[in-house]
This record gives sequence, structure tokens and C-alpha cells, in this order.
Amino acid sequence: MTILLIRLEQDTDLDILGVINHNFISLSNFRLPTQLLIINLAIIFLGLIFLIIFNYFIIKNDKIIDYRITKSKNELKKITSYLENNSIINIPLYQTNYRCRVIDKDIDSKLYDEENCDQENLFLNTFELSDLELEQFTAQQYIFQNYNNENFSIKIFNDNWIKIADSNNPYLSNEVNQSEIVDILTENKNLYLLYEEIYIKFFNKIYLDISKRKYNEFLDKKTHEINIVSETIRKKNSIQKIYKNENKEIINIIASPIILNNKVYGVALLSFKLIEINKELALSSINLLNFFIVLVIIILILSFFFLRGLIIPLNQLTKITILERSKINNPKKLNYPIRSDEIGILSQQIQIMSKDLKTQMQQMEKFTTDVAHELKNPLTAIKSSSELLLKNTISEKNKIKLIQNFNKDVDRMNILISDISNFSRIMSEIETEKFQLIEINSFFKKFKRNYLGNSKNIKLRFNLDNNKSVVLVNEDKFLQVILNLIDNSISICSNNSTILIKTLKQNNEKISIKVYDQGRGVSLKDKIRIFERFYTDRVEAREEHSGLGLSICREILKSFNGSIELTKSDNLDFRGACFKINLPLRNE
Repeated sequence: MTILLIRLEQDTDLDILGVINHNFISLSNFRLPTQLLIINLAIIFLGLIFLIIFNYFIIKNDKIIDYRITKSKNELKKITSYLENNSIINIPLYQTNYRCRVIDKDIDSKLYDEENCDQENLFLNTFELSDLELEQFTAQQYIFQNYNNENFSIKIFNDNWIKIADSNNPYLSNEVNQSEIVDILTENKNLYLLYEEIYIKFFNKIYLDISKRKYNEFLDKKTHEINIVSETIRKKNSIQKIYKNENKEIINIIASPIILNNKVYGVALLSFKLIEINKELALSSINLLNFFIVLVIIILILSFFFLRGLIIPLNQLTKITILERSKINNPKKLNYPIRSDEIGILSQQIQIMSKDLKTQMQQMEKFTTDVAHELKNPLTAIKSSSELLLKNTISEKNKIKLIQNFNKDVDRMNILISDISNFSRIMSEIETEKFQLIEINSFFKKFKRNYLGNSKNIKLRFNLDNNKSVVLVNEDKFLQVILNLIDNSISICSNNSTILIKTLKQNNEKISIKVYDQGRGVSLKDKIRIFERFYTDRVEAREEHSGLGLSICREILKSFNGSIELTKSDNLDFRGACFKINLPLRNE
């Protein structure tokens, strides 16, 4: 843990100092507010792209123009059908009052009398009639009554190319119409109405431009209405012309012949602006834009609160980390953020890491003290022996004893230094080791096959649980734990004795591994102290053991989330020491 944290801190410092350079652009290179701003701008940009594509799509696929063309054709067919059935008649050559021809005496007797229609009809019976022709008055009356306020223009021509009716000029006269001049009051518009008006104008400008491009390839050369009338009479069939007028507006003209008994008596001409502003489509577009603007505002507000919820705990964690690194003695308790999200998990992990780091530092300090104490004893003895030898005041026999003790102390120091080095190496490896899933029974069967025996001829017996038990460990380190426990038992057992290794699965949650021996045993009052560094209860061959073996076993098993303890033997054949290992089970 210590080495890992030191490496992490070194890498962080190198990054801050610019030693580690990143050659790529990433959001992580910016502060959180900048990251969120970039993300929001990207969302807004993509939203605008979507709006542009959507508006282009609805304009491109707008069917209103096709609908107007179809409607116009149907209206023109209706007009020609009416005129063919009602306006192709024989006209009196000298009739003076044409109104009497359509006034019904039973319906409007007053108008009938005012027009003196009885006298007119009397004269009519004696007048000579013309050949069949398209009568002007009924055509004018029909067009004026039905198509006066439409957004298209209707013109009727007879077979002599003379215009006899026009929806834009009902009476075809040169009369001057009197109209009232009204002052136009300027309407006070609020900000939203002004925004709506500007957007609709802009949308319709785009709409007209795209729609005009769509019909540019179908444009005909502009021609006079008389030419269209003559062509229709000649072909006896409907024709359609699309052209641009002086104002660059696209005009659609549909001409249909008025036919009776296969003879053309006139032509009905319907014309209208093919492309006009589409307010309904513009309103749909602005409603979508308004929804997008509201959505962006909501996202920005939520982003602000989200960012605030991120920055405050992260700043709090940063301050705590600075306080921890500055080594300032802070009497106040450090308050880590308590949350259920990833920041809360990060806070917990930093708190655990800080606690582990402090624990490691305390253990290192204690380890240094223990090492100094253990090395000080043989050094003191060596110094005392060397001083006595230098004084040369002792006998030769005592000199030999001093030299022997001197050698023992040196040997003990060698053992201590080797074990201390081994302990430090193992503690470092624990932090970087890789775990793998192993099956306990298979592990011990393999161990039994490979075990070569010992100098005391002590046998190993295995009592393995029949159930399959899988644990997550580093196999080499776990093997070292088992060998340490066996070596401890061998060192205190007599020749030709037996060591028992027993496994037992418990509640599908953990497995217990017990190591029994037939030695003198260990007092249970020392069940905690024996796992302390440099502690030993040995009397014989004390200088050959440093007291680090069980401490190493405990640290290795802790890295597996396991434990080890000294327990009372429950086997009458093995009344010596009994060490119990507990490991959590894992699923394969």
C-alpha cells in the first residue's frame, strides 16, 4: 500500500510539473465547469443541427403546393362544367336588358317590375336569335358570386379570344370606385410577438427560396394570356403553364376549354401564385424552436445544480487531501462528504486509503522501533564482549566463551537482517500481487505430491473436506503461509511425529484450514502476542528464530480478506499447537 501510494503521488507530481505530457485533447484536460460548458454547447449545437435538418425536411416534403394545384384543377373543372351547361346559349341579337334573362318573377317580383322585364320578354319573342355562344352576363355573375374572394384569379374568354369575365374585375368597366381612407394605427407589439414575427419572416424567406428552387426546372417561357387561350382552343384540352412574373413570383396558369358538342365556345383561365408564405408551417417550426429553447434552459439550470453538487464535495475532498499532505495538526475532525453516488464511494475510498496509509506509517514506525530494539541487543552484547577482550583482563577460557557468544550474536544479527529484508519484500509484494481462483482440495493434493519431507522425518496427514471450495488468493503467498506454519511445527515437534492439515467448509461463506501438531503447544494467553513482530515464546534455539514468521502469515492472509488465529486443539491425537486459517469462498 505504501509503495503504491508513493508511486501514485510521484506520478501525480510529475504530471503537475509537466514531465508527463499528453499529446491529445481530452475533456479531462479542462476543469469541470469548462467540461460541462463544452458538453452543453455541443448539445446546443447538435440540437440546432437537428432543427435545421428538421425544418429543411418539412419544407422539402411540404404538400401544400400539390394540394393547391389539385384544388385549382378541381375548381376549374367545376367552372367549365357550369359554363358548359348554363352559359352556352342563343342570344337575342337586339336585346337591351340582359338581366331579365336571369331574374325570376316569382322570387323577386319587385326587381322584375323595376327592370320592365314583361316588356323586354315581349320584344324578345319577336327578336332574331344568334348562334350558340358563351354568354357574358351569366359567366360574370357566376364568377363574381363564387370566386370573388379566392386567392386565385379566374378569367373567361370566348372563342374569339375576348375576355368576358374576370374575378379581379367583375364588371370589366372603367368605373372609379370610391373607398374610405382609414388611418392605420401602429400596433404595439411585445417582445415575444416581435420575435415571432421576425422568425416567421425568416422562415418564410427560406421556405420561398427552397420551394422556388424545387420548381425552377419546370418553368415555361412567359407568354401572353391570348396565346394560352389560342393554344387551348386549338388543342381542345387543358394545359398548364408555370412561369415567373416581373416580381420574380412563380405563377401557375391552368387553362381549360369550354366545350359543347365537341365545339370550343371559350376558355376558362385560372391563375395563382404557386408559392406563397406558409404561416402554418412557420408556426409549427417556431413551436419546435420554443420547445428547444425551453429544453436548453432547463438543461442549463439542471447542469448548474449538477455542477454545484459535484464541485462542492470535490473541493471538500481536495481541501482534506491538502490538509493530510501538509501534515498540519488539525484539532478538528475532517468531515468527508457522505453521499450514495460515485463521489460518496470516492470519498469512502480516500478515507480508507488515508486510514490505511496512516496505519502503514504507524506500522513502519513501530517496525523501525522493533528492528532497532532487536538489533540493539546483540550489538550491546558484542560491544560488551569486545570491551572485555580489549582490556585483556579475563582468562583464556572466558575469552573463548566471549568469542562464541560473539559469533552467536553475529549469527542472530544475520538472521534478523535476512528476515527483516524478507519481511519488507513480502510486504511490498502483497500490495502488487495478482490473485487467482484456486480450489483448496486440489491445492493441498498438489502440495502433498510435491512435498519432499524434512530432516526429522515428521509426516504430513491431510483430512480434506469433500465439498469443492474455491478461494481468491495469490497461490505463491498462500503456499508460503502453509510452509511457515509447517516449519514452525517441525521446529518444536519431536522426531517421527505427525502434522495434521484439516479443511472444513462452513455455511457456503468461508472455509477453515486447521494445522495441528504434536509438539509442546503454545499457551493461549499468548494467542495475540505470537503474531506480533519479533515476539517468540521459544526457550530452545531462540537465536535461530527472529519472530517474524507468524507476523508475515497474518499480513498475507489479511491481503486475502482472511485471518489466522491460535485455537485450542479439538483433536485428542494432536494436543500441540493448533492454528486456524479462515478464507472467504468465491464462486467460479
